[in-house]
Amino acid sequence: MEVDLPFSKSVELSVERAKAIVKSYAFRTEDVLETSSAAFWKMHTDPIMHIDGAAATFATIQVNLAAGTVSAYVKEQPYLKKTMEQILQFEVLAHYCLTEVGHGLDAINLETVAVALPGGGFDLHTPTSSAAKMMPPTAPCGMPSIAIVFAKLKVDNMDRGIRPFVVPITDQSSNVMSGVKIKLLPQRGGSAPVNHSITYFDHVKLPQSALLGSMAPLPSTPDAARANFLAVIWRAATGALALGSMGISALQRAAYITGRYSQQRKIGPAPSSNSIIYFRTQHTPVLVALAQATVSKEFWKSSIDMFTDLSLDSRERHAYATVFKTTVIHHSQTANLELSERLGARGLFQFSDITSQYNVLRGIAIAEGDILGLCIRLVSELLLGRYSLKPSTNPSSLLARHETGLLLDFAQVLKRGGHHRGESFNRFILPHCEKIVRAIGHRMAYDAAVNAGVDERVTGLYLAAAIKQDSAWYILGAGLTLADQYRQEDEAIEVALPCLNDWLDATCVEPYVQVPILTAEHWQAFLDQLPLFQNSERPNPGNSDIFYARL
Repeated sequence: MEVDLPFSKSVELSVERAKAIVKSYAFRTEDVLETSSAAFWKMHTDPIMHIDGAAATFATIQVNLAAGTVSAYVKEQPYLKKTMEQILQFEVLAHYCLTEVGHGLDAINLETVAVALPGGGFDLHTPTSSAAKMMPPTAPCGMPSIAIVFAKLKVDNMDRGIRPFVVPITDQSSNVMSGVKIKLLPQRGGSAPVNHSITYFDHVKLPQSALLGSMAPLPSTPDAARANFLAVIWRAATGALALGSMGISALQRAAYITGRYSQQRKIGPAPSSNSIIYFRTQHTPVLVALAQATVSKEFWKSSIDMFTDLSLDSRERHAYATVFKTTVIHHSQTANLELSERLGARGLFQFSDITSQYNVLRGIAIAEGDILGLCIRLVSELLLGRYSLKPSTNPSSLLARHETGLLLDFAQVLKRGGHHRGESFNRFILPHCEKIVRAIGHRMAYDAAVNAGVDERVTGLYLAAAIKQDSAWYILGAGLTLADQYRQEDEAIEVALPCLNDWLDATCVEPYVQVPILTAEHWQAFLDQLPLFQNSERPNPGNSDIFYARL
């Protein structure tokens, strides 16, 4: 992050970096349409996405949300091929305008309206202040831009559901298009600057070709509006899995930075000083993060398989994305917070990279579906028996027993409460939904790693760390005393510790973590570039005496 750049210049630099990332993958329409494409998923796990969080934001919006949405309509609307080419070649900056100031998780109730005009075309309008589009970085940043805008389609005063429209936002000279009004939001704290904005449409006239899909009325079935909404925003579900995968490289980078720093950081008098990596409190979070990253990679692969399995119910496919994102982002946020503290005062600064990476993860936790909201919906559907997820391939494992135990316990709570929209559900199940989903995720991740033949030292440490997250249940539900848990964790760390160097090397993230604290040489080069303030005059003891006499 170039902290000395003015805001606008920093945004422009991040856009250029996003362009370089996207163009390096040379995406085709089928790469973003068919989510089985390896290139699509690989971009999101590329460690380069964490060098500049703003660039990662622009890149994933461009590829997944914008290009991904348009790709579904190219076959039926071939004139969209040009738009797709412009987006994938990054000739335009693309945005995704779904949620509104007054409608976040309940975006299905959005207010923006597109009225079909006699003779063709549409009138796009923001009817109230709460209908303004929230967050997309639409403020001018040096290149033309378009947006995929979601609005209620009205034909002859009849509501035909929420539909996506391609809307020009700025022209080649970065001038805002007629009828579009943009208010630039203040910067997010502690992360690379993104020109997040609030966007309004004042009776913007759109051609007929701006509509993605048909104008046909929705079926008369009770759930038609919801089914249509989920169909048109399907890239949000894809984004949950794609953005969640960024947690893997975040774990690797944080572990590598802290591990290498701890190996070269000495304490005690020279020459008998020791590296701080020796201490259990220092190497444990590094080893755990490395184990979680390795297991999460296998979890990621199995989750993609489930998500792209078209034979599964769409809700079930979305569920796998939710479980993955919830679990891996929690691993990453927890690790980044703890590892930044293991760097002492240096961990507070953005130059250590871990603090700024943590703030990126906070954004990911909200983007493409707020984790808590996703978990509430998933747990509700599972407890109501609307569908189920594939059972464990290691049903006798502690993590599988934990998952089963929690689901059975809360199913009884629901049964006693009587209704999933009742007060009992609100008080006794909602606060635990994220914990339940993480329990499912721990089991799925462990299963994936064991089935893939991952080193038992890795899976053993992952297991011990997962148990710590709900220690009380394992005492009561599995008869695993605290002493047993401590011993199990200690044994897992002891067998993993000799692997530390190899595990750090295996991350392959060194080229992406060239931060000042990595080595003594890095630190000295950093110091040499800092602004220097000193008295250039020759010292005069008399002057200092006068100064202190005046105090």
